[in-house]
Amino acid sequence: MNYSNERRHTRIQYPVAARPQISIGSRTFEVIDVSEGGVRFKTDDSLLLKQGDAVAGTIRFRRNETVEVKGSVVRIGGREVALQLDVGVPLKIIIEEQRFLREHHRGTA
Repeated sequence: MNYSNERRHTRIQYPVAARPQISIGSRTFEVIDVSEGGVRFKTDDSLLLKQGDAVAGTIRFRRNETVEVKGSVVRIGGREVALQLDVGVPLKIIIEEQRFLREHHRGTA
C-alpha cells in the first residue's frame, strides 16, 4: 500500500503573537493554523460544535486583511476546532502571510 500523508495545501502555523482571529457569529477565536482549504482555531465551551457542522466566519489577519470562509467541522480535539473549507483563503493571501511572518516573526513559535 502506497500511503501518502501529504497535504493538498501549504499550512501556515502561527506563533502566538502573530495569530489572526476568526469571527463566528458574535464570537472571536485565535487561529492556530490556516491553509487555502482549512483552518484550525482555539475555542472554549461556549461554542457548541460537532463534527459535520457547517460554519461560516471571517478571518482577520494581522495585516488587517479579512477573508470570508465557509466550511464544515472535521475535527474537534480539546479546545481546538478544525474546519475543512469550501470557501477558503486565496493563495495570494497565504503567500502574503508567509512573507509577513518571515519579515516580522522569524524564529518565534
